[in-house]
Amino acid sequence: MTDAIHMTVSDAVVDGVPRRVTQIHHESGALLVDIFHEWAGMAPLDDTTMLDGNVMSMLLFCMKQGLPLHVHGAMSAGAVRNLAELQRIWHRWRPEVYHEIEICPDRIVETRRAEKVPRAIAAFSGGVDSTFTALRHARVLPDHLRYPLTDVLMVHGFDVELQSPHYFARLTQRVEPLLKDLGLNLLTIRTNSKDWDRQNWQDSHGLELAACLHMVGANHQYGLIGSCEPYDTMCTPWGSGPVTDYLMGSDHFQIIHDGAGFSRTDKVQEVGRHPVACQTLKVCWAGADQSDNCGHCEKCVRTMMNFLACGYDIPSCFPEGLKPADVRRMKIYNCPQMSALKNIIAYAQTRGVNGTWIKWAKARTRQGYSQYSPCLARQIISKILSRLGLKQPVKKILHRLHFDYLIWD
Repeated sequence: MTDAIHMTVSDAVVDGVPRRVTQIHHESGALLVDIFHEWAGMAPLDDTTMLDGNVMSMLLFCMKQGLPLHVHGAMSAGAVRNLAELQRIWHRWRPEVYHEIEICPDRIVETRRAEKVPRAIAAFSGGVDSTFTALRHARVLPDHLRYPLTDVLMVHGFDVELQSPHYFARLTQRVEPLLKDLGLNLLTIRTNSKDWDRQNWQDSHGLELAACLHMVGANHQYGLIGSCEPYDTMCTPWGSGPVTDYLMGSDHFQIIHDGAGFSRTDKVQEVGRHPVACQTLKVCWAGADQSDNCGHCEKCVRTMMNFLACGYDIPSCFPEGLKPADVRRMKIYNCPQMSALKNIIAYAQTRGVNGTWIKWAKARTRQGYSQYSPCLARQIISKILSRLGLKQPVKKILHRLHFDYLIWD
């Protein structure tokens, strides 16, 4: 195949830890992509290994190249079909960025999993969406409506940086009481796919998460991804949603977009009924301590207002409470964030919930979107600080000064 890009997948051992390495080369031999995934129980790569997840992890990067992708290995027929349709969606959404490409595996395999006791695994971060999904399918729904959830998957390298293993360890310890209470097993995977930083995370996060579920979910039939926005306020383009997530599955492993029939405040209404879930909730991605809630970033402030809109007190996972200055300084960069804030106000008003915080929230919506777009210089500085082990100390200082946007990437 001439004028193409080539994906190869191999196994390696680094510092005694087995990892699966995905590389993409140009026809000229130039290395374009070099990412890895590490997880416990990784089966050795062989001719029967489906590379569906590996392709998903870098699909949007490949579409940006506009060249056929030759996959040196096998893919399932279902994934090949689904990814062809998924490409059409992204090309429609961003035709100036993403081009439909031909995906050419060495082998396309019609895979049907042998009949066995069905199992589901859910992506889990400790946040509202994933906590709601875990509660829903482990306890809340009647048996005939549940997916057979047995495991949850946390990804080291997404919300918690690779350079901060101690924070990831503390985060897994934080959520342990809830998972024990629900009878769910915790699986983890470590990857640099986000850190590699050549895909727009707002576009790619669903695919990169689905890739991890594919790799770890060899003994599962379903992979659940908690919804971000409800059906009536969906924002596009966006990396995860009911329009796209089901196309990230295959014949033998379905990806389920879960919970879009509920707003984030609806979800908090349910989470608030479970004291353990309120204690373990971790929504923050911006604070210096990546295992805890900073209490000041947009996500923390918005979640506290979710609880207030439901008529609940702010839970103990936000010990400092809600301050008007934090609402005023909320960084709102995109449609889902603004829609979520407006939904909170409407939810509270519909249910007769009052409070001065509603005035603060309305004032923030009138300010409009924050003027911010990640620039190359900021990303470079962020990466340098990460490599030097200085990002978190600098982040902590800037967070206190309310200059978080200078370092958050």
